[in-house]
Amino acid sequence: MKLKDNVKEAMKQLQIGTLRKHQIQPINCILGGQDTLVIAPTGSGKSAMFQIPALVMHQTHHSWTLVIEPTLSLMEDQVQTLNQKDVRASQISSNHPARSNYRALTNDGWVSMLDLSAPFLYVTPERLQSQEFQKSIRKNPPGLVVIDEAHCVLDWGYTFRSSYLKIGKWLSTLKKRPVVAAFTATAPESYRAEICSLLGMEQPNIYVSSLERSNLILIQEDCSGMDIKHRLSRLKYQLKKYGKDGRVVIYCATRKYVDMATNYLSKQFQGEVVKCHAYMDPEKREKYELDFIHGKKRIMVATTAFGMGVDVPDIRLVIHFNLPLSVIDYYQQIGRAGRDGEKAHCVLLYAEEDRELNIHILHKENYDEAQEKWLLERLDEMVRIATDESCIMQQVLTALGEKKPNTCRHCTTCQRNRRG
Repeated sequence: MKLKDNVKEAMKQLQIGTLRKHQIQPINCILGGQDTLVIAPTGSGKSAMFQIPALVMHQTHHSWTLVIEPTLSLMEDQVQTLNQKDVRASQISSNHPARSNYRALTNDGWVSMLDLSAPFLYVTPERLQSQEFQKSIRKNPPGLVVIDEAHCVLDWGYTFRSSYLKIGKWLSTLKKRPVVAAFTATAPESYRAEICSLLGMEQPNIYVSSLERSNLILIQEDCSGMDIKHRLSRLKYQLKKYGKDGRVVIYCATRKYVDMATNYLSKQFQGEVVKCHAYMDPEKREKYELDFIHGKKRIMVATTAFGMGVDVPDIRLVIHFNLPLSVIDYYQQIGRAGRDGEKAHCVLLYAEEDRELNIHILHKENYDEAQEKWLLERLDEMVRIATDESCIMQQVLTALGEKKPNTCRHCTTCQRNRRG
């Protein structure tokens, strides 16, 4: 498919040499003014699918693009990457309040002095719902609204981040409706209609790419019945075996396990380990996240929110110290590994008792009965994958809605079945 000159110019700005086949149709769809949902694996170039049309729209219509991101680290990474390419992009968050852009003019509140001439502005869904922010962009609404990591609309919207559920309603208040584009690696078929509805998307085109990641080697080890000392020793073993090169992310179910694993590994890998969980001092947490992203520290021990969408190319190992809450969580988190296309390992240290731990975590959130039932079903699906003797990757892809995926041939169960 021949690319238009303005698309080629945007590619040049973003330092993109060529586009892959699966990227071209969504780009053209957005440029054609159509709402778009893209489901594609980590490392497939989803950012380019909205950044290219955003730059074209900025050049041709002088419009700007609002990008809604779930985490600080993800905003930091994308804004910094764009700025390094001399593409103007800014963010507003608790740590980047855009003080130069907001000025208190009256005692009645904050009146915006936002500069909306840049192509990109990144915000969280919570910032989007603030009256001050909505007032600041009312006269100059975005031409394109992007919801990155769109699975969060369902995964978090009904629980602790209700602002996600209000995005569609906000769009309906704008004097001129923007194009809406949503991107995720994990939206099973049963999710898609609800995501589109909640985001106020109108007759969206949906593009689905295979989620297979052939460069990831999935490993499972049954740690059932082990005491914490023995389980930590298995963590160290796997880290030494598979984590000699590149960077490492270790996911833990609770901050208690994050602290425990960090303290243990800091003695084994001095000066290389940082941690991240929601109860840390925000400034310290941000410093540790950026130390890892910028390569100053090699090993990150974290709860599940860390790393979503962060483009660190050389993560060679992801370890789950506990069983993930769902297949979606598992796939999102192993997706941090091998973004450069090189081989990477993903180790799951599961134990039978992890199911009870996760049930306890879910109970603490006080979900309603229907929501808790749904979450428990997702947990049990993850338990089946961890304990089944079929190909791990094949089971994961089937759970995510892929039709008849092949066996990967190199995960733990594939290797075991081959030897058998």
